[in-house]
Amino acid sequence: MDVEDVMNFVVEHRAPNVVPGYVSEQLLSLGWLIVPEDVARITEVARRWLKSDDPFRAAVAIGLEHETYLFESWHELAEEAARLKRDFPSTAADVDAWLKRSKDSYERRATGFFNTDLR
Repeated sequence: MDVEDVMNFVVEHRAPNVVPGYVSEQLLSLGWLIVPEDVARITEVARRWLKSDDPFRAAVAIGLEHETYLFESWHELAEEAARLKRDFPSTAADVDAWLKRSKDSYERRATGFFNTDLR
């Protein structure tokens, strides 16, 4: 069984009221337990899930953005976000929240400036 199998198993066998964000949290937690190559696979699968026709999997992938970069640039993320809102209108609020929380981190990544002043 590989990481993608585990991810699919968790989604396909989730309890009835489990929300996508909770699945995202559990998948992110796996990153502390498994080898780095498999952590990278979580991100690869998430990128595919964003482009799938499954709104639950897309929402799980959105939740993974807390600790990963699913795109190379803010522009790519914004394009995918627009498509998700168009294809899955019910996810619009989650997509908007994703855009809001991700913008600063993508800007810091692009400029290489990370504020280390924690006051």
